[in-house]
Amino acid sequence: MSFQERYEKHKNFIQERWLPFSVKVMLEEDLKNKISIIREAQKQAAKEIQDIEVQSTFIEFLENEILNIQNKLSKNGYTKAQMTVQRNETLNTDESTQKAQNTWKPVEKINWKGTETQLVLLVDLLTQEALLKSDRKWKTIEEHFLVQGKPTRSKNLSQSLENTLAGKTKDEKTLKEIISEVKKLED
Repeated sequence: MSFQERYEKHKNFIQERWLPFSVKVMLEEDLKNKISIIREAQKQAAKEIQDIEVQSTFIEFLENEILNIQNKLSKNGYTKAQMTVQRNETLNTDESTQKAQNTWKPVEKINWKGTETQLVLLVDLLTQEALLKSDRKWKTIEEHFLVQGKPTRSKNLSQSLENTLAGKTKDEKTLKEIISEVKKLED
């Protein structure tokens, strides 16, 4: 289901949830501070919204708001180095976003030294714990990771997770402990 379809499905909730933040954003004059307010809304949503579809749709909506502000920043003469916001993925599919996406330089891939199974399990656990947000986690791994110097295939990754969950590897306990420690750092 596309973002637009999910947005229409949850439109009332999103608008109601966005209202208090939109007032703060409208009252703020500094564009970078507006982005900070929206980032705070994202963190709050990640903690408070239990329904994953609603949560991801709301966060995508907020990312689109950030994109609009970033466009204003760039029009006002700010350079990318001056912007304090970093995006992990492009969530908007409008024409201007697609043009911007085509001008970006390719990302250097991370070389994961463990096994593909470990990487898949880690990403799945991070997603379950709401420490990582992505509707396209396998595609994201394919685009941003090498496993022991070799490219990954998103089709193989989901199969790798199924095999892992069926066998419950020893790596799962270690990864859960790491995630637990990371969550303690957040508090």
